[in-house]
Amino acid sequence: SSDLCILGQKTPGPKVVVLAVEMDCGGSMPSALCCWNGTVAALRGLLQRRRKTVRVAAIQCSSRMGTTAAVQANAKKMEQLAREAAAGGAKIIVFPEAALTGYTSQAFLHNWHAPGRNLQPRFAGIDPTDVVPSVDSPVVRHLVEVAKELGVYLTIPFVEKASKEEGSAEPTECFYNSVCLASPAGVIAAHYRKTHLWSYVDGSWASRGQAPGYVDTEFGRVGIGICYDIHRLNELYKGTGLWALLYSVAWVGHETDGPVERWFRKDLSETYLGKESLKCYVVAANWSTDREYRWDGAGYSSIYDPDGKRVAFLNEELGDKILFQDLPCS
Repeated sequence: SSDLCILGQKTPGPKVVVLAVEMDCGGSMPSALCCWNGTVAALRGLLQRRRKTVRVAAIQCSSRMGTTAAVQANAKKMEQLAREAAAGGAKIIVFPEAALTGYTSQAFLHNWHAPGRNLQPRFAGIDPTDVVPSVDSPVVRHLVEVAKELGVYLTIPFVEKASKEEGSAEPTECFYNSVCLASPAGVIAAHYRKTHLWSYVDGSWASRGQAPGYVDTEFGRVGIGICYDIHRLNELYKGTGLWALLYSVAWVGHETDGPVERWFRKDLSETYLGKESLKCYVVAANWSTDREYRWDGAGYSSIYDPDGKRVAFLNEELGDKILFQDLPCS
């Protein structure tokens, strides 16, 4: 009296057929069918263990700042590192905060300074008006084309020059701390502007972004975060169902924070990514310097699982490095 329905479904990878069994046994099940049902469960478990993964790369690198020549040099470095990451199998590549333009000087003594804004006494100011690019500039478009050529998703973090929006109280030109996500299709799939500004550095030039930035990819839904955003990322992306956060960082330590290594190993993991947090993977690419300076904050780029556990990291502060990790797709 049993009705047996067998469905065949091809799956990626090895030649495996998934068999689904539906039956109405009136409360009893022949031993052969019990064995069959167990086989189906085992096959399903095997397929779950072979779940598709994607390789991501957090690129830890230094940048120059202050001139258009520096921007071009940074773009060239980003392209070279992106090519290296893609050759290593990465399909999602994350760069540090403002990697294209520089966030501050490596010595942490120069900062961008837009006309009419306040500059911290520590810094010498550099006017970004004739230096930093817009979203549709040739240097940004070139990196978008690089993403297309390599078949990758590529973050392009930079100090963005933008025109005043209608009804805005901003000057004719304003500047944002931005990330564009270039896609394998050769388009900008997401454009995010930092929403939680660090007044010490951002305050002398940056306008505040107003919205989250995320997009669905073939691997899962990805969102974008920038450094100091960490203090409100839960609020910004609540309910969006992110699979991964692409997190561009230019961390600057404070004496109350302890060593920067501890920040990425413990504080970021436990305080901001653990507990009731975003519950998504986080690919954190932090800036580096070319030599040691008298400030703390460079290095230790890390990748975290949805529970905030650090699953991969770099244990270095100087030079250009690439951190790879394979993540299960959504």
